[in-house]
Amino acid sequence: MKLLLLLFFSANLFASPVSKDIAKASKQETAKITTESKSAGIWHDLITPDLEASKAFYGDLLGWTFSDTNFKGLRYTIIYNGGNVIGGMIEIKSAKNATWISALPLDNTTLSTRIKAVIASGAKAILPPIKLPGRGKQVVFEGPSGEEFSLISENEFTVQLDDSSKNGNWIGMELWADNPAQASTFYDNAFGVSTTKSTYDNKPYWTFNADDKIVAGMLQNPITNQGSQWVPYIQQNDISAMLPALKKSGANILMNPNKNIRDGKIGIFQDPQGAIFAVQTL
Repeated sequence: MKLLLLLFFSANLFASPVSKDIAKASKQETAKITTESKSAGIWHDLITPDLEASKAFYGDLLGWTFSDTNFKGLRYTIIYNGGNVIGGMIEIKSAKNATWISALPLDNTTLSTRIKAVIASGAKAILPPIKLPGRGKQVVFEGPSGEEFSLISENEFTVQLDDSSKNGNWIGMELWADNPAQASTFYDNAFGVSTTKSTYDNKPYWTFNADDKIVAGMLQNPITNQGSQWVPYIQQNDISAMLPALKKSGANILMNPNKNIRDGKIGIFQDPQGAIFAVQTL
């Protein structure tokens, strides 16, 4: 059984840009993403106030390419990595900043059942169900800890999703939770996963598990000026080589690769439009 997560469709959902607080945080922020913990099947959309600027940034940084389309007059582009579909971007000019949001695609019968389970477990629908041509039904929720997430109908794009292990592909999700105990109870009940608590770098760390596999991670939120949120991870074999381009682009380097933190195999960044993402070498 595959796990969770977020999606979009209101500028009111978007958090303010992250502060530099994370750069001062301890090893607690480091992800425990491995080749066994990929959140397979999760669809990622970037909500951005400037689609062309976002395409230029990620295209230059990761080599992604794009194919533009329209949904009810909204500017939307499909993201390709090495010719394979991995996600999308949608332009909402009223958004205060960009944010990566992800969705769990489900067939229509399972989607209806899961919506009821999510609400019964304590989440609230912050937008009514919407239907978009080519995308199907989408429902956006807020979990008890304040993080937004979404469920979406399987569609022509999600079935093409490339979740193989290679540079530029997504490799996992991590919940930065204000209240890990509360979040653990919610996701266990809402999605039928189990949560395991362990110690990592002498700090508490949690994993969400399904079918004997790790499907996502969780840690105590290291950011003081934002609430709980899901953070996506991208596979990258040489993070240090990305740094000059990141600096030139105006992106914020929230956490440089550090040999004392997962052997220098992780970096956390904020793109010029404000979206947080992490990269990791497996």
